Amino acid sequence: MSNSFNNFDNSDNFRNSPIIKERVSLISAHMYKQFCDYQHANENSSEIFANMAATAKDFTENIKQSFAARGVATENIWVKIDTKVPAIVINIFWVQYSFTMRCNFKPQALFRDKEPALFSGRIMSVKGDYFDIVSQAKNNDDEMAALLDNEIASLFVPENKMQSAIFKLKHRANKEFLLAQIDAGREFVLTVSEAICGGTIYHEEGSRKSFNI
Repeated sequence: MSNSFNNFDNSDNFRNSPIIKERVSLISAHMYKQFCDYQHANENSSEIFANMAATAKDFTENIKQSFAARGVATENIWVKIDTKVPAIVINIFWVQYSFTMRCNFKPQALFRDKEPALFSGRIMSVKGDYFDIVSQAKNNDDEMAALLDNEIASLFVPENKMQSAIFKLKHRANKEFLLAQIDAGREFVLTVSEAICGGTIYHEEGSRKSFNI
């Protein structure tokens, strides 16, 4: 009985081995392509982010000069760049916003309605100081949730340098704006800056149950 069982087991393994190898080969090929796309997309994103840092410095300095020419003190206009995270924080008077690549923990694809999903790197812009936003995060999922709660826009960067980067505003999530990768960093910083600095902060209003007169 023991020999019969062993024979059956060996036969089953022999029959399954080519099937398993074939399926493993398909899975490996798929995941390897994702891995390569992820690496190349991150390299492209890093190049764009370096351009963003240079643009942020230039933009902030020009803002300072513009207000100084109007006789306004400019100590509350500054930019902070951390190349290790990496993150950029811009502060202009009462307005503060950030950019970060700290959202590329694994290969991820951008869902698209009428086209195939696009594996890409991601650069996010968020309201406030990036370092304050993620200060309570205990892991990557917490950090990503905090970033998404404060997201202004995202730039999705394909692995192919010849493909356009895709710019999406959170409040217009179904609308894609295409940017050539060579210009994407500059345009991302300037477009977000225009949107944030050109916006208006409204007074909160509402009824009160009692008045302290």
